[in-house]
Amino acid sequence: MKKNLIAELQDGNSNILSNLISAVENGLAAKQYSEIYPYSHDTVRIGITGPPGAGKSTLINQLITLIRNEDKSVGVISVDPTSPFSGGAILGDRVRMNQHALDPDVFIRSMGSRGEMGGLARMTHQVADIIASSGKDIILVETIGVGQVEAEIIQNVDMTVVILVPESGDDIQFMKAGPVEYGDLFVINKADREGASRVAAVLRDYVSDAFEGRSYTPEILLSTATEGDGISEIYKQCWNFIDNLKKSGNLKRRRRNQYFSRVRNNVRDELEKRFWTEDVTGDLEKLISDDDQRTHSPSDTARRLIPKEN
Repeated sequence: MKKNLIAELQDGNSNILSNLISAVENGLAAKQYSEIYPYSHDTVRIGITGPPGAGKSTLINQLITLIRNEDKSVGVISVDPTSPFSGGAILGDRVRMNQHALDPDVFIRSMGSRGEMGGLARMTHQVADIIASSGKDIILVETIGVGQVEAEIIQNVDMTVVILVPESGDDIQFMKAGPVEYGDLFVINKADREGASRVAAVLRDYVSDAFEGRSYTPEILLSTATEGDGISEIYKQCWNFIDNLKKSGNLKRRRRNQYFSRVRNNVRDELEKRFWTEDVTGDLEKLISDDDQRTHSPSDTARRLIPKEN
Protein backbone atom coordinates (compact mmCIF):
# COMPACT_ATOMS: atom_id res chain seq x y z
CA MET A 1 0.00 0.00 0.00
CA LYS A 2 2.82 2.37 0.97
CA LYS A 3 4.72 1.93 -2.30
CA ASN A 4 1.55 2.14 -4.35
CA LEU A 5 0.52 5.42 -2.71
CA ILE A 6 3.92 7.03 -3.19
CA ALA A 7 4.13 5.79 -6.77
CA GLU A 8 0.70 7.20 -7.63
CA LEU A 9 1.54 10.54 -6.04
CA GLN A 10 4.87 10.82 -7.82
CA ASP A 11 3.33 9.74 -11.14
CA GLY A 12 1.32 12.95 -11.03
CA ASN A 13 -2.08 11.52 -10.09
CA SER A 14 -3.74 14.81 -9.09
CA ASN A 15 -6.97 13.07 -8.04
CA ILE A 16 -5.12 10.94 -5.50
CA LEU A 17 -3.26 14.04 -4.30
CA SER A 18 -6.45 16.11 -3.93
CA ASN A 19 -8.34 13.33 -2.16
CA LEU A 20 -5.49 12.68 0.25
CA ILE A 21 -5.25 16.37 1.12
CA SER A 22 -9.00 16.52 1.78
CA ALA A 23 -8.79 13.46 4.01
CA VAL A 24 -5.87 14.89 6.00
CA GLU A 25 -7.64 18.25 6.39
CA ASN A 26 -10.58 16.39 7.90
CA GLY A 27 -8.44 14.22 10.17
CA LEU A 28 -9.15 10.99 8.28
CA ALA A 29 -5.77 9.96 6.85
CA ALA A 30 -3.25 9.86 9.71
CA LYS A 31 -1.80 6.50 8.61
CA GLN A 32 -1.32 7.56 4.99
CA TYR A 33 0.25 10.83 6.07
CA SER A 34 2.74 8.99 8.26
CA GLU A 35 3.64 6.76 5.30
CA ILE A 36 4.38 9.58 2.90
CA TYR A 37 6.05 12.01 5.34
CA PRO A 38 9.58 10.57 4.81
CA TYR A 39 9.29 11.52 1.11
CA SER A 40 8.53 15.19 1.77
CA HIS A 41 11.92 16.69 2.61
CA ASP A 42 13.54 17.68 -0.69
CA THR A 43 11.07 20.37 -1.77
CA VAL A 44 11.90 24.06 -1.36
CA ARG A 45 9.07 25.95 0.35
CA ILE A 46 8.63 29.70 -0.13
CA GLY A 47 6.06 31.78 1.74
CA ILE A 48 4.36 34.78 0.14
CA THR A 49 2.73 37.12 2.64
CA GLY A 50 1.54 40.72 2.81
CA PRO A 51 -1.65 42.77 3.18
CA PRO A 52 -4.81 42.11 1.14
CA GLY A 53 -4.65 43.74 -2.28
CA ALA A 54 -0.86 43.67 -2.49
CA GLY A 55 -1.02 41.46 -5.58
CA LYS A 56 0.25 38.24 -4.00
CA SER A 57 -1.73 35.92 -6.27
CA THR A 58 -0.76 37.82 -9.42
CA LEU A 59 2.90 37.69 -8.42
CA ILE A 60 2.64 33.96 -7.67
CA ASN A 61 1.06 33.42 -11.08
CA GLN A 62 4.10 35.08 -12.67
CA LEU A 63 6.50 33.03 -10.54
CA ILE A 64 4.81 29.81 -11.65
CA THR A 65 5.57 30.73 -15.26
CA LEU A 66 9.27 31.27 -14.47
CA ILE A 67 9.47 28.03 -12.49
CA ARG A 68 7.91 26.08 -15.34
CA ASN A 69 10.23 27.75 -17.86
CA GLU A 70 13.06 26.07 -15.95
CA ASP A 71 11.21 22.75 -16.20
CA LYS A 72 10.66 22.62 -12.45
CA SER A 73 7.38 21.43 -10.96
CA VAL A 74 5.47 23.58 -8.49
CA GLY A 75 2.72 23.32 -5.91
CA VAL A 76 0.77 26.31 -4.60
CA ILE A 77 -1.19 26.55 -1.36
CA SER A 78 -3.42 29.64 -1.18
CA VAL A 79 -4.97 30.22 2.23
CA ASP A 80 -8.15 32.30 2.06
CA PRO A 81 -10.70 33.54 4.61
CA THR A 82 -13.22 30.86 5.45
CA SER A 83 -16.87 30.98 4.45
CA PRO A 84 -19.04 30.95 7.61
CA PHE A 85 -21.54 28.78 5.72
CA SER A 86 -19.54 26.11 3.87
CA GLY A 87 -16.25 26.28 5.79
CA GLY A 88 -14.41 26.54 2.47
CA ALA A 89 -12.13 29.19 1.02
CA ILE A 90 -14.06 32.31 0.01
CA LEU A 91 -11.77 33.77 -2.64
CA GLY A 92 -10.42 30.61 -4.28
CA ASP A 93 -7.19 32.02 -5.73
CA ARG A 94 -7.00 29.17 -8.24
CA VAL A 95 -9.29 31.29 -10.43
CA ARG A 96 -6.44 33.79 -10.86
CA MET A 97 -4.06 31.04 -11.97
CA ASN A 98 -6.28 29.36 -14.54
CA GLN A 99 -3.65 29.49 -17.26
CA HIS A 100 -1.73 26.80 -15.36
CA ALA A 101 -4.73 24.60 -14.57
CA LEU A 102 -4.02 22.04 -17.30
CA ASP A 103 -0.29 21.77 -16.58
CA PRO A 104 0.33 18.39 -14.88
CA ASP A 105 3.44 19.79 -13.20
CA VAL A 106 1.46 22.52 -11.43
CA PHE A 107 -0.81 21.74 -8.49
CA ILE A 108 -2.81 24.54 -6.87
CA ARG A 109 -4.84 24.13 -3.71
CA SER A 110 -6.99 26.73 -1.95
CA MET A 111 -7.56 26.24 1.77
CA GLY A 112 -9.95 27.98 4.11
CA SER A 113 -8.33 29.43 7.23
CA ARG A 114 -11.13 27.97 9.41
CA GLY A 115 -10.72 30.76 11.94
CA GLU A 116 -6.97 30.43 12.47
CA MET A 117 -5.33 33.76 13.33
CA GLY A 118 -1.80 33.18 12.02
CA GLY A 119 -2.57 33.82 8.36
CA LEU A 120 -2.58 30.11 7.52
CA ALA A 121 -4.94 27.17 7.83
CA ARG A 122 -4.27 24.76 10.68
CA MET A 123 -3.23 21.89 8.41
CA THR A 124 -1.05 23.94 6.03
CA HIS A 125 2.17 22.20 6.99
CA GLN A 126 0.72 18.72 6.52
CA VAL A 127 -0.81 19.70 3.18
CA ALA A 128 2.59 21.06 2.11
CA ASP A 129 4.18 17.75 3.15
CA ILE A 130 1.73 15.82 0.99
CA ILE A 131 2.37 18.03 -2.04
CA ALA A 132 6.12 17.75 -1.45
CA SER A 133 5.90 13.95 -1.31
CA SER A 134 4.43 14.01 -4.82
CA GLY A 135 7.84 15.19 -6.05
CA LYS A 136 7.19 18.90 -6.57
CA ASP A 137 10.41 20.92 -6.74
CA ILE A 138 8.95 24.07 -5.19
CA ILE A 139 5.92 24.90 -3.05
CA LEU A 140 4.63 28.48 -2.82
CA VAL A 141 2.49 29.19 0.25
CA GLU A 142 0.27 32.29 0.10
CA THR A 143 -1.15 33.62 3.37
CA ILE A 144 -4.49 35.36 3.84
CA GLY A 145 -2.88 38.74 4.29
CA VAL A 146 -4.00 39.81 7.75
CA GLY A 147 -0.98 41.85 8.74
CA GLN A 148 0.97 41.66 11.96
CA VAL A 149 -0.29 38.29 13.22
CA GLU A 150 1.01 36.31 10.23
CA ALA A 151 4.18 35.07 11.92
CA GLU A 152 2.89 31.49 11.55
CA ILE A 153 4.26 31.48 7.99
CA ILE A 154 7.87 31.14 9.20
CA GLN A 155 6.97 27.77 10.74
CA ASN A 156 5.86 26.45 7.35
CA VAL A 157 8.45 27.57 4.79
CA ASP A 158 12.18 27.82 4.15
CA MET A 159 12.02 31.54 3.36
CA THR A 160 9.40 34.29 3.54
CA VAL A 161 8.76 36.95 0.91
CA VAL A 162 6.80 39.98 2.16
CA ILE A 163 4.79 41.84 -0.52
CA LEU A 164 3.90 45.47 0.09
CA VAL A 165 2.50 48.29 -2.06
CA PRO A 166 3.30 52.02 -2.31
CA GLU A 167 0.34 52.77 -0.03
CA SER A 168 1.93 50.65 2.73
CA GLY A 169 4.13 53.50 3.94
CA ASP A 170 1.95 54.41 6.92
CA ASP A 171 1.67 50.74 7.93
CA ILE A 172 5.38 49.95 8.12
CA GLN A 173 5.71 51.21 11.70
CA PHE A 174 2.81 48.97 12.71
CA MET A 175 4.33 45.99 10.91
CA LYS A 176 7.79 46.44 12.37
CA ALA A 177 6.97 43.90 15.09
CA GLY A 178 5.44 41.54 12.52
CA PRO A 179 6.29 40.96 8.85
CA VAL A 180 9.30 43.31 8.89
CA GLU A 181 10.83 41.13 11.61
CA TYR A 182 10.52 37.81 9.82
CA GLY A 183 10.75 38.68 6.12
CA ASP A 184 13.70 37.28 4.17
CA LEU A 185 12.94 39.29 1.02
CA PHE A 186 10.75 42.38 0.59
CA VAL A 187 8.94 43.39 -2.59
CA ILE A 188 7.17 46.68 -3.22
CA ASN A 189 4.62 45.55 -5.79
CA LYS A 190 2.54 47.85 -8.01
CA ALA A 191 5.69 49.96 -8.29
CA ASP A 192 4.21 51.88 -11.22
CA ARG A 193 2.19 53.80 -8.63
CA GLU A 194 3.43 57.01 -7.03
CA GLY A 195 5.42 56.60 -3.83
CA ALA A 196 7.00 53.19 -4.45
CA SER A 197 10.60 54.47 -4.16
CA ARG A 198 9.75 56.41 -1.00
CA VAL A 199 8.24 53.35 0.66
CA ALA A 200 11.25 51.27 -0.34
CA ALA A 201 13.54 53.85 1.28
CA VAL A 202 11.49 53.94 4.50
CA LEU A 203 11.38 50.15 4.61
CA ARG A 204 15.11 49.95 4.02
CA ASP A 205 15.71 52.05 7.14
CA TYR A 206 13.40 49.90 9.26
CA VAL A 207 14.89 46.65 7.96
CA SER A 208 18.40 47.93 8.63
CA ASP A 209 17.46 48.55 12.27
CA ALA A 210 15.48 45.32 12.69
CA PHE A 211 18.28 43.13 11.29
CA GLU A 212 21.18 44.91 12.95
CA GLY A 213 23.64 42.33 14.25
CA ARG A 214 22.19 39.49 12.17
CA SER A 215 24.08 37.57 9.51
CA TYR A 216 22.20 39.17 6.60
CA THR A 217 19.97 42.09 5.65
CA PRO A 218 17.02 41.29 3.36
CA GLU A 219 16.92 42.68 -0.17
CA ILE A 220 14.16 45.16 -1.08
CA LEU A 221 12.92 44.91 -4.68
CA LEU A 222 10.35 46.71 -6.82
CA SER A 223 7.86 44.95 -9.10
CA THR A 224 4.71 45.40 -11.13
CA ALA A 225 3.37 41.86 -11.22
CA THR A 226 0.54 42.61 -13.66
CA GLU A 227 3.17 43.50 -16.27
CA GLY A 228 5.72 40.91 -15.21
CA ASP A 229 8.20 43.63 -14.26
CA GLY A 230 10.70 42.67 -11.59
CA ILE A 231 9.55 39.05 -11.30
CA SER A 232 12.77 37.56 -12.68
CA GLU A 233 14.80 39.42 -10.06
CA ILE A 234 12.48 38.20 -7.28
CA TYR A 235 12.87 34.62 -8.48
CA LYS A 236 16.66 35.01 -8.72
CA GLN A 237 16.90 36.46 -5.21
CA CYS A 238 14.77 33.64 -3.79
CA TRP A 239 17.14 31.03 -5.16
CA ASN A 240 20.21 32.99 -4.07
CA PHE A 241 18.80 33.13 -0.55
CA ILE A 242 17.96 29.41 -0.49
CA ASP A 243 21.45 28.55 -1.80
CA ASN A 244 23.03 30.67 0.94
CA LEU A 245 20.86 28.96 3.56
CA LYS A 246 22.05 25.57 2.34
CA LYS A 247 25.74 26.54 2.23
CA SER A 248 25.66 28.10 5.71
CA GLY A 249 23.74 25.25 7.30
CA ASN A 250 20.92 27.61 8.25
CA LEU A 251 18.37 25.74 6.12
CA LYS A 252 18.94 22.63 8.21
CA ARG A 253 18.64 24.68 11.41
CA ARG A 254 15.44 26.37 10.25
CA ARG A 255 13.84 23.03 9.42
CA ARG A 256 14.94 21.56 12.73
CA ASN A 257 13.34 24.48 14.61
CA GLN A 258 10.16 24.05 12.58
CA TYR A 259 10.07 20.35 13.44
CA PHE A 260 10.50 21.17 17.13
CA SER A 261 7.61 23.67 16.99
CA ARG A 262 5.38 21.22 15.14
CA VAL A 263 5.98 18.53 17.76
CA ARG A 264 5.09 21.00 20.54
CA ASN A 265 1.94 22.05 18.70
CA ASN A 266 0.90 18.45 18.11
CA VAL A 267 1.43 17.57 21.78
CA ARG A 268 -0.79 20.52 22.73
CA ASP A 269 -3.49 19.50 20.25
CA GLU A 270 -3.38 15.84 21.31
CA LEU A 271 -3.61 16.66 25.03
CA GLU A 272 -6.49 19.06 24.41
CA LYS A 273 -8.34 16.44 22.39
CA ARG A 274 -7.88 13.86 25.16
CA PHE A 275 -8.91 16.31 27.85
CA TRP A 276 -12.30 17.33 26.41
CA THR A 277 -14.25 14.16 27.10
CA GLU A 278 -18.04 14.17 27.45
CA ASP A 279 -17.63 14.00 31.24
CA VAL A 280 -15.39 17.09 31.35
CA THR A 281 -17.73 18.98 29.04
CA GLY A 282 -20.60 18.03 31.34
CA ASP A 283 -18.63 19.23 34.37
CA LEU A 284 -18.06 22.57 32.66
CA GLU A 285 -21.78 22.93 31.94
CA LYS A 286 -22.48 22.35 35.64
CA LEU A 287 -19.86 24.90 36.70
CA ILE A 288 -21.15 27.63 34.41
CA SER A 289 -23.96 29.35 36.22
CA ASP A 290 -24.70 33.05 36.29
CA ASP A 291 -23.05 33.29 39.72
CA ASP A 292 -19.97 31.37 38.56
CA GLN A 293 -19.50 33.64 35.56
CA ARG A 294 -19.62 36.66 37.87
CA THR A 295 -17.35 35.34 40.65
CA HIS A 296 -14.89 32.94 38.94
CA SER A 297 -12.57 34.00 36.16
CA PRO A 298 -12.23 31.66 33.14
CA SER A 299 -8.74 30.69 34.33
CA ASP A 300 -10.13 29.81 37.80
CA THR A 301 -12.81 27.62 36.22
CA ALA A 302 -10.20 25.95 34.01
CA ARG A 303 -8.13 25.04 37.08
CA ARG A 304 -11.21 23.50 38.71
CA LEU A 305 -11.59 21.23 35.67
CA ILE A 306 -7.98 20.08 35.56
CA PRO A 307 -7.25 17.16 37.92
CA LYS A 308 -4.87 18.08 40.74
CA GLU A 309 -1.50 16.31 40.85
CA ASN A 310 -1.06 13.77 43.65
